[in-house]
Amino acid sequence: MKPAFLKLFILSPVNNRQEVIYMKRKNITAFSFAIFLLLAPTTVLAVEYTIPEVTIDAQLTEDGTVEVVEQHTYEFEDDFEGLLREIGTKPDTSVEQFEAFENNRELEVEQEDDLFRIYRAGDDETVTVEMHYQITGAVEKFEDGAEFYWGFFDERNESDYGNMTIIVHPPAPAEDVEFLGYEEAQDTASLMVDGAVEFNMGEVPEGRNGDIRVIYDAELFPAVEEQAGTVRDELADDRQQQEEDAAAFAANQQTARGIGNVVLPVGAALLALLLGWAWFRSRRDKQQAAVDDSRFFVPKQKMSIPATIYYVKSVFLSPNATAAALMELVRKGHVKQVTEDIFELIDRNTEYTHEAALIELLFDHVGDGTSFDVGELENYTKDEDHAETYNELISQWTKGIADEVKGKHLYRKHSKIRWSSAVIALVFGAAAGYFGWYELYPLLAVSIFIAVAFLAFAVFYHPRTVEGLIIKKEWQQLTSAMEDLPSEQWHQLTHDEKLRAYAYALGVENKNLDKKGAAFSLAETASDSVATGSFVMNPIFLTTIFVAASSNSTAHASGGSSMPAGGGGVGGSGGGSGAF
Repeated sequence: MKPAFLKLFILSPVNNRQEVIYMKRKNITAFSFAIFLLLAPTTVLAVEYTIPEVTIDAQLTEDGTVEVVEQHTYEFEDDFEGLLREIGTKPDTSVEQFEAFENNRELEVEQEDDLFRIYRAGDDETVTVEMHYQITGAVEKFEDGAEFYWGFFDERNESDYGNMTIIVHPPAPAEDVEFLGYEEAQDTASLMVDGAVEFNMGEVPEGRNGDIRVIYDAELFPAVEEQAGTVRDELADDRQQQEEDAAAFAANQQTARGIGNVVLPVGAALLALLLGWAWFRSRRDKQQAAVDDSRFFVPKQKMSIPATIYYVKSVFLSPNATAAALMELVRKGHVKQVTEDIFELIDRNTEYTHEAALIELLFDHVGDGTSFDVGELENYTKDEDHAETYNELISQWTKGIADEVKGKHLYRKHSKIRWSSAVIALVFGAAAGYFGWYELYPLLAVSIFIAVAFLAFAVFYHPRTVEGLIIKKEWQQLTSAMEDLPSEQWHQLTHDEKLRAYAYALGVENKNLDKKGAAFSLAETASDSVATGSFVMNPIFLTTIFVAASSNSTAHASGGSSMPAGGGGVGGSGGGSGAF
């Protein structure tokens, strides 16, 4: 299945016969393929199709003209308007009288330089189109023979061919025929009874070259002007070069196989040792971080509530966490709740930078500098400029929380082990490219697996310290306990413990918070508010407002960019196929 990107197949020349060195081993490794995916055009409307069968018959004539008949079978999976065929030409050659037919019915053709658009609209069907054209001046005549040296496709082609067959026919039955295929066409040719040469290439991936070269007796082309020099020796040299390259490749492949059979088991053993060490270390730390789960308690304050949520639940803080952070400001006395939806700023001198960032957002930008109305937050973020400010300050707030967590040193660094893993990943990544070049695909797959495993370890391995594990277990235990917490246990908590527990449960989006546990939580908070002079916070109201504000700011910030499809190159034989 190949999307068509409004292709412009402007192709490389093959007339310089010294540049036809065997390059069949252009395998794309997993890493280069990933880069291609990142850089490929993504915004151009695509047609989904495959080309399972292509047959090209090239009939050479006495005057050097080549009469070509191509049959292309397309299998479309959605709507389409037609087919594309790009036919690049060599200097002093031209493509003329291009026509297209389906079941002997002529189709409309539009030419744009070397690109031919064949109009044949349809929807989700299989189409076989026959193309007829002439290539003038394609046969070159020398002292020892006349050759047809051509590329019907090349590296600019962006469509896979399921089965490519090219047959070259002489003007008359011929003997003493020389022929050679390059890259995808190498080792695919066979001589037929009448002197025709068939190149049965089979599957041809996109972006590959496949030039063909056939030499006949010069007497078969009386109308072609003879050039000085010979051509058969040159073809023989190319054939010998291919054979030498193939022999060298086979020898190097065997060497690579031997290296892989030694290196890969060593890499696998190192990986097993590394993972085993990490597992035993993790098991030991978890045993040391055992927490008493026989009683309910609110963990001691070791970090702010937003930082605890960040560390225990997720580094991606939701609007619920922002609402919990506001509750934390109230608990710490920086903010006073005046009514259910109005808050008053009491003290700007905060302990953490993220608390200052939240105060700046809510009171200086949404509010009037001293008070903040929760209901105004949604209206504030409906304005595009305000939404940008909101996103910037929320980013500062999140960064401040991350800095607080980082400052607590709750992760083990293991710098030496991680750097060593990165180096090993680099080594096996290079080994993957080495094995891929020599087509040792099982070794390639194992190398990629080992490289990715070591790289993942180097990037992601930063286990929690024993203290960090204790913090995580205690707060996770609190979350679970609050789902079905008896009211008498809640009564035993201090007012500060209730606020911290409730703010944390709100921030981690405990789904049971608004059910049984929330009922007595709010009731007790209301009871406490009589003594403290504060109002009861409505968690559903708070989270709804912050979710709406986040949605508004995200909608304004969303957008995209496009990368136009491009093409380039110089003239030369070759071509490609596509659809539109």
